[in-house]
Amino acid sequence: MSVSNKDKAACCGCNACAEICPKHCIQMVEDAQGFIYPQVDSSVCVECGMCEKVCPLEVANLSLRKPLKAYAAWNKNRQEHLLSSSGGAAYIFSSYIIEKGGVVYGCTSDGIDVRHIRVENHSELFKLQGSKYVQSDVRGLFKKVKNDLKIGKTVLFIGTPCQVAGLKNYIGHHNEHLYLVDLICHGVPSKQMLHDHIKHVSKGRKIQYISFRDGNNFIFSLKAVDFGYTANVWEEPYKDLYMKGFLGGMIYQSSCYQCPFACSTRVSDITIGDFWGLKHAECLPEEVKDGVSLLLPMTDKGLNLIQKVENNLYVYERSVEEAINGNTQLRHPSIQGFRARLFRLLYPILSFNTAMNTVVADYKAIWTLKNIIIKNVCRRK
Repeated sequence: MSVSNKDKAACCGCNACAEICPKHCIQMVEDAQGFIYPQVDSSVCVECGMCEKVCPLEVANLSLRKPLKAYAAWNKNRQEHLLSSSGGAAYIFSSYIIEKGGVVYGCTSDGIDVRHIRVENHSELFKLQGSKYVQSDVRGLFKKVKNDLKIGKTVLFIGTPCQVAGLKNYIGHHNEHLYLVDLICHGVPSKQMLHDHIKHVSKGRKIQYISFRDGNNFIFSLKAVDFGYTANVWEEPYKDLYMKGFLGGMIYQSSCYQCPFACSTRVSDITIGDFWGLKHAECLPEEVKDGVSLLLPMTDKGLNLIQKVENNLYVYERSVEEAINGNTQLRHPSIQGFRARLFRLLYPILSFNTAMNTVVADYKAIWTLKNIIIKNVCRRK
């Protein structure tokens, strides 16, 4: 038995159900669009209900808290700051946990393979730097987290709110050694979409490096031995259709448009993201132009972690209201508009880029015509 199209809006693909199943009768499989959903072998299932108890989207399993405070923060180490998206606060938290003998679970990109990994050495932390605008594969990691906790390891897990909630429910009890950090998430496209797009752009070349951000700038970059590709979203909004689809909220998983975590109450110890809408930024040090992290501690444990690393961060307390007003995802989920629905109908009947070109054809034509007019006017002056 697999998840029906109707039920997909109620599943985020966090994998908690598959990992908790005592009969191992649940497998996470990709649908036609590349999103992973549970597939149950009914002949083995004993209907114990464990899968439902850990599901982060079940209303009965939701446990959300209000922010205790709000901070604007960024890494004091200039090089580390520039290599990170926004202010690099996640890198500071990760460094602290590893220095104390703990381990960190976070998202990395190995070529174009985006997945969560376990890091226990400071020399490997660079793998977790930077934003990855795609659904990260966490299959098999929840058990590793539980095993680390059993042997007394301190664990920091960084992921989307639904991944954090899934892990939290899977662990099943408060553990003082587990630190949970969730990201302010707009929604996730599938890896299949990303891979299809990259194959189109690179003409099948093997990509060795991928980047979605450069500080505050949304610059999508690909590199291979004999190939390079860069698209600045603000300068050429229709050059890269993957980034256009992502930032326009057109290519997310169904559940993202009904996300119960896209609000000011959160599931983790600390919520982090970009501090959009930061007021009076001109009064802060010049480095704010290269990215500022928003830190929202939800628990005393989270607040204590921020205090332990504040010597390595520039930290400025702001009002919680300012943080919420500046970030749409702290108020409501992304809206599934007409273009998102049209894309879902077209892909994968059409290739990713053909589907996206169809969805934004009118916008793209207007933007192109506008630029032609502007160039002609400038020539006449």
